[in-house]
Amino acid sequence: MDELKGAVEFVKNKTKVNVNERDIEKVLAALNSTNHFWEVVFLSQKPFAVVRETINYLISIDFVKSGDSGNLEFTQKGREFIEKNSIPVVKNYTCQCCEGRGIVFTEIKDAYEKFKEIAKTRPDAIVEYDQGYVTEETAFSRIALMIKKGDLVGKRLIVFGDDDLVSIAAALTKLPKEVLVLEIDKRLVDFINQAAKEHNLNLKAIEYDFRNKLPDELVKSFDTFTIDPPETIEALDLCFTRTTSSLKGAGCAGYFGLTNIEASLSKWHEFQKLLLNKFNAVITDIIENFNHYVNWNYLLPSLDSKLNFVNVQPKLNWYTSSMYRIELVKDIEIVNEYINCELYIDNEAILYKE
Repeated sequence: MDELKGAVEFVKNKTKVNVNERDIEKVLAALNSTNHFWEVVFLSQKPFAVVRETINYLISIDFVKSGDSGNLEFTQKGREFIEKNSIPVVKNYTCQCCEGRGIVFTEIKDAYEKFKEIAKTRPDAIVEYDQGYVTEETAFSRIALMIKKGDLVGKRLIVFGDDDLVSIAAALTKLPKEVLVLEIDKRLVDFINQAAKEHNLNLKAIEYDFRNKLPDELVKSFDTFTIDPPETIEALDLCFTRTTSSLKGAGCAGYFGLTNIEASLSKWHEFQKLLLNKFNAVITDIIENFNHYVNWNYLLPSLDSKLNFVNVQPKLNWYTSSMYRIELVKDIEIVNEYINCELYIDNEAILYKE
C-alpha cells in the first residue's frame, strides 16, 4: 500500500528509527481504538517519536485530523482506508486482577500497606535524572516475582537507582538478607535511609553515579540486582557493566524494565545481543507491560511540543515497560573503570526534541 510505504519513509527520515509497514499498521489500529494521543502510544507499543510522526504524516495526507482540544479522529478518506484494509480495533484481553503480570502478592500484603504509607511522602520525580516511578502495586509485584523465582529470600539484593522505592518494598518483607541501594539523587538517598531508620530495616542507600567505577567491595558480592535503566544503548551497556559486575557469578539473577516506548525492537535486538554475548546472561522471562508508571509532572513542559495532539494531559498510566529477568550462565569478568557516556537522550527518547 502506497500510503504505508509513504508513512515508513516519512517516519524514518524524521526520527532515524528503523520502522516498517507493520509498525504503521499498529499505530493505525491504536488510532482506530481511541482519539487520545497518549493512549495511542500505550496501545501501539511503538516508540513515542514513531507514533508522533506517523500521526503527523497521516494528518498531512488528510487521513487524520486533530481538533482544537487535541483529540484525533479519522477523516472520511482515512476511514475508507481503514475499512478497505481491515485495520482492526485493539482489544484488551488483559487479566484485570493481576493487570497481566501473572503475579499476586497476597502473602506480603501487610508489608504492602506499610509501603503505601511510606511512599506518600516520597520525593517528586525530576527531569534531571529522567525519573518516573511505578505504581505501588507494580513495586510489590516485582518483589513477589523475585520471591517466586528464589531471588529474594535470604539473598543479598542490590538496587541500582531507586525512584521506585523497590528497596523499601523488599526490606519491609524482612525476607532478603540485605538490601543496598546505589542512587545518584541525594534526595532519594536521604529518604530511603530515613525510612530504614524509622522502620528498622536492613537497608542502606549511598550516592553513586553509574559512570563511576563500582566500589571494589561491591564487586561479585550480591545474589540479585534490580534496575530501571535509561534506554540508550550506551547507557544500557554501562548499566549492565555495573549490575552484572555486582553479582557473585553463575546462577545469580537480575531484574529490569525495558519499554517499547523509548526502545524500538531494533534496539531490543541490539541490547539482547549484548546480554547474551558480553554479559554471559540468558533471558529467562519477559513479562509484557508488567511495570506501570505514574504520570510525571514534568512531562509536557519538558516536551515543549507545538503539536496540539501531543500537548494534552494524559488520562491514563500510558507509560509501561516489560519486566525482564536474566540469569548469569557463567561467571563474568569485566574491567571496573570510569566510563563516560550519554545516559538519557537518543533519537528514540521521549525527551528527544522534535
